[in-house]
Amino acid sequence: MNCDSLSAQNLSAECFVYTPGLWEQDLYTLPLEGLIVTAVSNRTPPEKPRWPFNNEVANGVRNPTRQPGLFATSLGAAVGIPLFIDALNSNHNFPLNTYLRGLVHAHLWNEFFTSSAKGWFGRKRPFYDTVERRGEARQDDRYSFFSGHASHAFTFATYATHLAFAELREPRSAWVYATLLNATATWVASSRAIDKQHNWSDVLVGSLVGVGVGYATFDRVQTVSKFPVSVALGARSITISVPTP
Repeated sequence: MNCDSLSAQNLSAECFVYTPGLWEQDLYTLPLEGLIVTAVSNRTPPEKPRWPFNNEVANGVRNPTRQPGLFATSLGAAVGIPLFIDALNSNHNFPLNTYLRGLVHAHLWNEFFTSSAKGWFGRKRPFYDTVERRGEARQDDRYSFFSGHASHAFTFATYATHLAFAELREPRSAWVYATLLNATATWVASSRAIDKQHNWSDVLVGSLVGVGVGYATFDRVQTVSKFPVSVALGARSITISVPTP
């Protein structure tokens, strides 16, 4: 049976439907995704960058990172935590745990795509050839494409923006959060190129990937939040049922 042909309201079939945010699935999909990301993250980049980055010269100067990962995460939390609190105040039935698990899924999938690209292409950071001549080059210096700061920042911003418009009562509040979230993501992403840690193309692609992952994941999670799903595990199948509202 083609699971995609079934509507969310009348879904009842012996088939597996990937549904991030559904706790019965999250019990095993989240650990599995974590293991996959760990494996991909440990991949060694090629000795020479792959096309289309194989003939690049990177003679820039290494600049200090003004926005390390922990700082960027703190910026996101400073906007995200008030958003979730406002959503709870707007709707006492707000499925907080569902959306939080969905957010974890979004960042795991984003990290999978980001780490896969870094390990496959092996693009030099803008300062690579300079530090290599000094004997200072590290493996991480060949992980330029694409920017993980940009992709994670926009994954969070996109996911949280859609949540704001879906769950907050006041459209004005949603617009305020959307502006703060996307302005912060833009600041974090652009700083990576300004600091010469990435090329602008790394930042642009990372931002686009983040937007795509954030939107796709939220779309799947919102299905769970609107239509409670029950899952029954059988010997040879998984039965997923969504009651008609």
